[in-house]
Amino acid sequence: MRARRWAVTVAVALVASVAVAAGATVPAAATPLPVPEDDPFYSVPADIADYEPGDVIDSRSVDVKAFELPLPARAWQVLYRTEDSKGRPSATVTTVMVPLSDWRKPGPRPLVSYQTAEDGVAGRCAPSYALRAGVQGGFTGSLSETPLIGLALLQGWAVAAPDYEGPRSEFLVAGTQAKGVLDGIRAVQNFSPAGLADSPVGLWGYSGGSLATATAAQLQLTYAPELEFEGIALGGLLGDVRSTIDAFSGSIGGGAIPMGFNGFLRAYPELDLLQYINEVGREKIEATAGDCLFDAALRYPLLRTGSIEAIPDVLSVPPVAAMLRENSPLHLPGVPTAPVYHYHTVFDQFAPIAPARATMRNYCDGGATVQSVESLLGEHLTEIIVGAPRAVRFLKDRFAGLPAKSNCSRIPG
Repeated sequence: MRARRWAVTVAVALVASVAVAAGATVPAAATPLPVPEDDPFYSVPADIADYEPGDVIDSRSVDVKAFELPLPARAWQVLYRTEDSKGRPSATVTTVMVPLSDWRKPGPRPLVSYQTAEDGVAGRCAPSYALRAGVQGGFTGSLSETPLIGLALLQGWAVAAPDYEGPRSEFLVAGTQAKGVLDGIRAVQNFSPAGLADSPVGLWGYSGGSLATATAAQLQLTYAPELEFEGIALGGLLGDVRSTIDAFSGSIGGGAIPMGFNGFLRAYPELDLLQYINEVGREKIEATAGDCLFDAALRYPLLRTGSIEAIPDVLSVPPVAAMLRENSPLHLPGVPTAPVYHYHTVFDQFAPIAPARATMRNYCDGGATVQSVESLLGEHLTEIIVGAPRAVRFLKDRFAGLPAKSNCSRIPG
């Protein structure tokens, strides 16, 4: 009965997510939960360099929910050591959730690292905040995906949702995000109260979460070779950051462009990126410096990249172009060591399918087992709903030890 109730709730909540993203409002918080920037638990300790990547620094028990429905799990927030894209030690949080029901199948309970579309440049965009604050924390990509976390928990799997952008919310910065994911898995395995040290591990992410998931999978062999994955589910993959920015330009989500610039400013101060932005653009970047994607989209709908450039075609300026490439799965080295399931609608208006296809072909050329499924229906926001059951089936089959399918030869060129 509980499973049936949750299945209905997941479907309804995901549809509601799309409706809210299209313009519905969210009630203001009466007694808001402190955002991570104001919560001492999230603070990076002064002796952070003394910890190893994945070491647990602190933890606390928390209550978690999908929108306003409690999730059927025991949950903790775990502060762990990671590092940023430049290799500097840092710390971030993962939310570890273990179903209340016993695991009755053979072997240890599986663990899914679910990367939400954190998609923002403030702590309140992170899953750790959304899972505790619910709708009172505002509508974010992370909040919209909490029902999918519930869906994973319904399978009996433990779920970890890392704040992979790190304490400075470095949106779109692949090195920081990938390490945040990998060190988050290490931390979960090191966190004895959850009892997941020997769990088989799967990764899952959609949209912005797919970027973090894919780059983590590509970095795993060199950064965290001791980790082993059973399967990797990627939905609406952002294969190339430049192509994604071009897709957002002039769209209803155009305001995400100046917002996203803040993540790069934090990670690449040496590039002096503001020299390429006009005065209007600088004002918009500053105005969105605390936004999540939906905030920025509402703030500056239909914004075009050209309207904030100080010089024409700024994204093609060599330092900028190189920066975008080094944060894109398509252009990064490394191939996943586990089977990959990729699902994507052909008509995705925010994550163009061509770079995602090219990324999958790279994986295939590197020897990965890839099943890439394309839909001729829907668009970016609907595919997260339509594609989720297939992603769950893929992970379920991997945890059951069934052979993975490959259609590498049929991925369009």
